[in-house]
Amino acid sequence: MNPYYQDDSITLYLGDCRDILPKLDGKYFVFTDPPYNVGKNYDGWNDSMPNGEYFEFCATWIEMCRRLSDEMCIYPPKKHLLKYWNMLGEDYQQVIMTWTPEGAFRYGYVDQFATLLSNAKPKKRTKNVWNGVQVQGLGYFFKENNFGHPGYTSEDITSRVINNLAGEVSVLDPFGGTGTTARVCKNMGVKCVTIEYSEKWCEFMVMQRLRQTSLFEHV
Repeated sequence: MNPYYQDDSITLYLGDCRDILPKLDGKYFVFTDPPYNVGKNYDGWNDSMPNGEYFEFCATWIEMCRRLSDEMCIYPPKKHLLKYWNMLGEDYQQVIMTWTPEGAFRYGYVDQFATLLSNAKPKKRTKNVWNGVQVQGLGYFFKENNFGHPGYTSEDITSRVINNLAGEVSVLDPFGGTGTTARVCKNMGVKCVTIEYSEKWCEFMVMQRLRQTSLFEHV
């Protein structure tokens, strides 16, 4: 199984994570922001599955990640938070992420928080409420470039997760997106393996987020 891209710290695979994960070995810390099944355009990925099919998909990749990771942190959709929590298990704890500006209007409320679920023991003194996080729903107050990706995860959230929860093992992200996890790991000197379904976003990840200066060749 050849990587799409590889350097001293980052390994990127192109494909469905359900095909790639069984071929990996070793131990990792998993952090990922999976597809939420809300009809976003992920360049060929079906983000509008029937709920039963979506939950079966989630259960599959979660079990595959368990084989590779004793500690994980998942950024679940608020709509399916309880379902994810049940799939992950009662040993998972909430980390609440809040912001001050008014967020998106959802389910009759003005959104002011998001949730992470993790079974990782913090590697330093860590609060379970993280204030002032950067999320796309902040509109004008969102200060990061989302690169036009519909499911962009902020470097702010990612760096907090890796800094507080990951420890010394390599990080694994089965839903690479624009490569935020890879970029943050590279910044922090942490090894990372990431998987992305779309070749468009794999190419973007390499050329833009990992700051390649010339056309790359597949390994």
